[in-house]
Order: sequence, then C-alpha cells, then structure tokens
Amino acid sequence: MSEEGNRSITLYSYRKVWFVEKKIYAIQNITLPFPVNPYEVLEFLVVVGVVLLLSRMVPVVENVPVVLRYAVLPYVTVKYLMKLKLDGKNPVKYFCGLIPYLFHKKCYIEHFRAYRREAEKVKLNWFCSKG
Repeated sequence: MSEEGNRSITLYSYRKVWFVEKKIYAIQNITLPFPVNPYEVLEFLVVVGVVLLLSRMVPVVENVPVVLRYAVLPYVTVKYLMKLKLDGKNPVKYFCGLIPYLFHKKCYIEHFRAYRREAEKVKLNWFCSKG
C-alpha cells in the first residue's frame, strides 16, 4: 500500500511542438542581418514615442544625446520588458488584454441581482433521453 502511494507518474506534453516562434527575417526583398521579434519592434516604437513625448514635456531630457535618447534607452528598455512577464504574458499582450478589461462594463452582480428578484422559479428535468 505504501509503495503505491509513493509511485509517481510522468505525463509528457507535446505543447511545444505546436509553438512557432514569431520572427521577421526579411522586409519586402531586403533580408535583415538578424531575425527580429515583431513584439520587440512594437515595444521599441512605443518606447521611442514615450521618450519623444517626454522630451517635449520635460526640457531637461533634451540635454541627453540623441543616440542615447532614441536608440540606447529604448533598446535597453525593450530587452528588459521582453524578459519581464506580467501575469505570465508578454507585456504587449498583457496591456492589449488590459485595455478592453478597463473599458468593459462591470455590472455582473447588479445584473444578476436585478433578474433574480423578478424571475420565476425554473425546474430542470435531467431525465431528457427517451432511451
């Protein structure tokens, strides 16, 4: 009896077989020197946009050299964000899912509470097969 309780079972999953890593190898007919992740490109452009807005709003940021401001800082930020996992997801996917959640109407409890008072009782019959 104690031998059966300590026996472990290993289940193998082949989920990684279906996972294809997304990479861009060429744009039009121009072959890139290294493959680029599309999420990294999107994050890089977002960080460059944030730095551009920040430099317009805070004049002190304009004292930073252009190469550091628009190349090095976004690159380092993107590399950090790609390692970071928010709720087990890539930050781009996380924020893309967060935006609809924030604007979704959240009235589930009120919705069910309003109908529960007015609804009549429903009796379910589970014996619905004729066999």
